[in-house]
Amino acid sequence: MKLAVLTLVIIAAATAADSSLVKQWGGLGSKPGEFHFPTMIAIDRDSDVYVVDQYNHRIQKFDSDGRFLLAWGNQGDAPGQFNYPYGVAIDSHGDVYVSDMNNHRIQKFSSQGKFLKAAGHYGGGDGEFKFPYGLAIDSNGVLYVLDSLNYRVEKFDGDLKYLGAWGSAESIGVKVYMPHEIAILPDGKVAITDRQNHRVSLFTAEGGLVRRFGDYGEGVNAAAGLFSEPHGVAAIREGKLLVCDRYNFRVQEFDANGAPELLWRTEGSGDNTRHFPLGVAADASGNIFVTDHYQHTVQKYRLDR
Repeated sequence: MKLAVLTLVIIAAATAADSSLVKQWGGLGSKPGEFHFPTMIAIDRDSDVYVVDQYNHRIQKFDSDGRFLLAWGNQGDAPGQFNYPYGVAIDSHGDVYVSDMNNHRIQKFSSQGKFLKAAGHYGGGDGEFKFPYGLAIDSNGVLYVLDSLNYRVEKFDGDLKYLGAWGSAESIGVKVYMPHEIAILPDGKVAITDRQNHRVSLFTAEGGLVRRFGDYGEGVNAAAGLFSEPHGVAAIREGKLLVCDRYNFRVQEFDANGAPELLWRTEGSGDNTRHFPLGVAADASGNIFVTDHYQHTVQKYRLDR
C-alpha cells in the first residue's frame, strides 16, 4: 500500500532577524576547546553546552560563554570510546546520550563524562542500528534514535531498554542520503530533517505522518521555507522549530504549523568561505548555539525579534 503523504511547500516571506554574534569559540585542532568537524550540540539544565567533536572522537563540554569545562572520549570501540560520533541528547537528570555512529551503538554518560551504559550493534533487528544519527528525548524521558540506514526511529527508556520502532524508507522519505536530525516538540510530535529531499517531516510519537514542509531552494535569494540540505533541528518555545539550512548558510525558524517566521545568515567571524552551519540548540534564556562544521567552531547568537 502506498503511503499518502501530505506535503506543505511554503515559500512565504519571513522576517530577516537581526542577529548578534555574542561569542565564537574553537578552531581546527585537537587541543581542549578546539574541534575537528563538530556536528550536533545540546544544552543541559545549567546551560552548559555539549558538542560532538566528531573527527576527534570525543565530547566537549563548555559553559554558556564558551569556557572549556571537560572532554571525554577517543577513537575505538571500548566503553567510553567513539568511532565518528554524531548526535547528542541530555535527559532531565543531566545524563548524556551519544550516537556512536560507526560503532552502531548508543552510549550513556554522566554529566562528568563517566561511562554508564551502552546499547546496540550493527544490524536491523530490535535495538540494533545501521549508523545511528540524531537523538532526542521527550518529556517522559524516552530516547528517540534516528537509525539512518534502517530508515526508522527506535525508542529506548533511560536505561537504554528497547521500547519499539517505527518508520520505513518510504514514510521517512529517503531519496539519496538518509535523514539526519530529530527533535521532539512540546506536544510530543517528532520533527525529522529530510536532508536530500530538502524538507522537514513531522510525525506523531507513534510514527504517523502529520505534515511535511519545505522544498529545494539555494542561494542568497532563496525564499523563506526553502532549504538546501537541512541538517540540525531544535524545538524551542511554543512548538517552534529552528532548522540549520546548511548550504544556504542560515538558520530558519518555523511556527508549529511549519510556516517560516524568522531567518538569519550565521556568518560568525573569520573565513566565511568555510562556513556551514550544521547543529543547533537553544538555552532557556533564548541564546542560540550553532556548530559551524567547516570552520570548526561554535557560535552563540542573540536575536532581536
